[in-house]
Amino acid sequence: MLRLEYLFARFNHFLRSDDPELHHNAISMLFDLGDIGARGDIKSLLLKEFERQKYALNGLKSSQKVDQEALSQTLSEIDAVASKINQSAGRPNLVISESEWLNGIRTRLNIPGGTSPIDLPSYHAWKNSPSTERRTLLDNFIRPLLPWQDACQLFLRLLRQSGEAKDVVAHSGSFQQAPSGKVYQLMRIAVEDDTLFSEISANKYLLSVRFMQCDRDKKAQPANKDVPFKLTLCQF
Repeated sequence: MLRLEYLFARFNHFLRSDDPELHHNAISMLFDLGDIGARGDIKSLLLKEFERQKYALNGLKSSQKVDQEALSQTLSEIDAVASKINQSAGRPNLVISESEWLNGIRTRLNIPGGTSPIDLPSYHAWKNSPSTERRTLLDNFIRPLLPWQDACQLFLRLLRQSGEAKDVVAHSGSFQQAPSGKVYQLMRIAVEDDTLFSEISANKYLLSVRFMQCDRDKKAQPANKDVPFKLTLCQF
């Protein structure tokens, strides 16, 4: 789901532009999204996760601490998205994989300069067509995958909202915590120092975070200092 979110975000960013070179990047994203869409287990995975989320949310219907109107709206959203996924027939990447024009581009992408005008004149002509025409074609290719985008966004939004951020400190750049028998689907980390990034490992016995110092010229080094950060553990 996180990979899908990342790919759709990049595709939509490139799609909004009128720049033909950014539409070239959108074509590259189409292939990545199509490869994930070719996986036969994605549909069953999404439906299973939404059923699990519905079960968890239905348990809150009797709680006076919960906004029942917001809860009802969320359950309706889940039903609507799950219905779209369930009704999608065949492979969502079929339009992409069966396009000879796209396949011709894909075979040239890994060749240095392989999409130049002398190699792919039809592609060069498309890049020089009006931006509205380019965007329409990209929309046609991505449309069968849009239920996956909606499902991904809803699933991750609900999961992220399920956790509460806590202020903690990684002493000498390292932090560990036992999950106390709970099963979490997502760990979120927010750190203000943008020169740091985190390396994370987790299993049923231990959650471990190690902060590293960014260095563009050489290998990253451990941050040997206390690092305050916000930790959110998300579960349904």
